[in-house]
Amino acid sequence: MIALLHRKILSTKAQWRTEPARRSLPPLSPVPWPEPRPLPYRGTALEIRANASVWVARRQVAQLHPWQPVRILRNQRQAHHYTLEDYHLLLTGPHPPAELPPIRLIDLQLDRS
Repeated sequence: MIALLHRKILSTKAQWRTEPARRSLPPLSPVPWPEPRPLPYRGTALEIRANASVWVARRQVAQLHPWQPVRILRNQRQAHHYTLEDYHLLLTGPHPPAELPPIRLIDLQLDRS
């Protein structure tokens, strides 16, 4: 099972270039982990396979491990818009720890200036 939190900002080209806040999202602290859902999971850009491997745009970017949170940042340019997506992922399992380790960041952002 996986707890998944997704945030997304959609911007026009002008907003992307003139509003720096549209190009970044601060980390969530603490992360409000939602109820876990079963694997596999397939979203618009993110796919998590049954073996807990994480794929973005047909490229493996991570292997999840129980109770080790991961944050994936991704930006993308589409026809007339720019998007910034922020995923927080937590593979759950038996015997949750008393405290989660720090969130591992995987930054897949490209220079879109």
